[in-house]
Amino acid sequence: MTANFDLSDVEFHSFHWDNFNRDVLNAHKNVMAHFDLNVIYTEENMEHGEWLDRVMSRATKKVIAIIEPDCIPLNREIVEQAAEFVYRNETFLGPAQASNHIYPGSHIFASPAFFFISADCYKRMGCPSFRLNDRSDVAEELAYRAEKLGIPYRTLYPTHYERPPLEGIWRLGSYGYYGVGTVFAESVYHLFQSRFEQNVKLFLQHCDDVIAGKFTLDAFNSATALIRPEQQMPMPTPKPLIKRIRKRLKRGLYTTNKFI
Repeated sequence: MTANFDLSDVEFHSFHWDNFNRDVLNAHKNVMAHFDLNVIYTEENMEHGEWLDRVMSRATKKVIAIIEPDCIPLNREIVEQAAEFVYRNETFLGPAQASNHIYPGSHIFASPAFFFISADCYKRMGCPSFRLNDRSDVAEELAYRAEKLGIPYRTLYPTHYERPPLEGIWRLGSYGYYGVGTVFAESVYHLFQSRFEQNVKLFLQHCDDVIAGKFTLDAFNSATALIRPEQQMPMPTPKPLIKRIRKRLKRGLYTTNKFI
């Protein structure tokens, strides 16, 4: 951190519904307290992207940070580095993710799990919505907007994961794979699928280990090993044009003779 920027210039937010696992939530809060991060938690049953839009519209600080309740930093340094990077470079960053359920399934974007963005960057991009649409998962549209405007952004790539999701391992373009219990840049842990009890146990243990300074990658799988996983999530297929048009009409994504 530098003289004119520190973590007091960052708004930290986290979001969950009222049915979210309380043990996971409490473990997350313990890690945030361990790293002395003042996170504003919102419990509300609303669309994730809609909540993100609301957070951005009300933000008053230089940097806005989102840390989902099943995602934790493994050290304080990655939080400081991420915040300062997006502020100094007027950009955003997040863990690398590809929407394996949306065609073509290979577009890599900065996911909202551990997401940092400068307020100036968001304004420069025209305040795009975080909400999902027919080509984007939550927050993916920001990557598309940045790519269109020529604004560089950063993604933290996975190094390790613990186990495949039930539907099969997720591909990250041509880079490798990620799944339940993924570590990004050896500095951020994202559980994924916290609704399953067998995954909850992993998260609780890792939170305890991080606080105790005992976190290790010994039992993890490499995200980049040249081994083809047996179980992979099926690749998405393109939707017929008429279905895409109907969906866009329903969502109000047509303006005068063109998409927005």
